[in-house]
Amino acid sequence: MKIHKLIEPENVFLDLDADDISSALAVVSANVAPALGLNDKEVVNALLEREALGSTSVGDGFAIPHCKIQGLKRIAIALARLSGPVGFGPDADQPVSFLFVVLSPPDQPAAHLQVLSQIARVLKRGDLRAELLVAVDRNAVVDAICRTADSEGL
Repeated sequence: MKIHKLIEPENVFLDLDADDISSALAVVSANVAPALGLNDKEVVNALLEREALGSTSVGDGFAIPHCKIQGLKRIAIALARLSGPVGFGPDADQPVSFLFVVLSPPDQPAAHLQVLSQIARVLKRGDLRAELLVAVDRNAVVDAICRTADSEGL
């Protein structure tokens, strides 16, 4: 499972308004769930349940919220850049401006972990992080991730 094959421009959302982690995950869920045939409330609840287990912030303004969703046929990735940083973490002390949201079917745990690993690997690249924070449109986001994934052999 290669991440650049899972990232689609229609699932990239830029400059979303959110005040906190709950509203950030809710606005992403509301945008991506209908296209996947999912209920946005179920998606946001699953993401918040996972977040309650431990912060998905990976530092430098990025987070990888993820969960498993019944009824989902394939792994889906939604990318969201927020209009301003919101707090992640137990004390909301980790500001996050960009989310890689991973939704997976429950019966694909190995693929789920592989996708999370690949995202973490590309996010280690400071040049990619900087590019994602200023990308002018969704195609620029997709191009930057695909280019980085290719250079990393993913």
